[in-house]
Amino acid sequence: DGDSKKGANLFKTRCAQCHTLKEGEGNKIGPNLHGLFGRKTGQVEGFSYTDANKQKGITWEESTLFEYLENPKK
Repeated sequence: DGDSKKGANLFKTRCAQCHTLKEGEGNKIGPNLHGLFGRKTGQVEGFSYTDANKQKGITWEESTLFEYLENPKK
């Protein structure tokens, strides 16, 4: 459905400065995204979330991720 090379490049240029993807790797400015799908917002151990983020209660899946990426401040 998507273009994995294009997605990898987008992650590298727009996300990697704040997020990691590897299991067991620490958080950066943003939380580690390994195992994102199926997890609720505000659940990465050791990352300090805002109360608003913790209380959103969104379960990450393809549709919720794309909606978030279109407007992260919503």
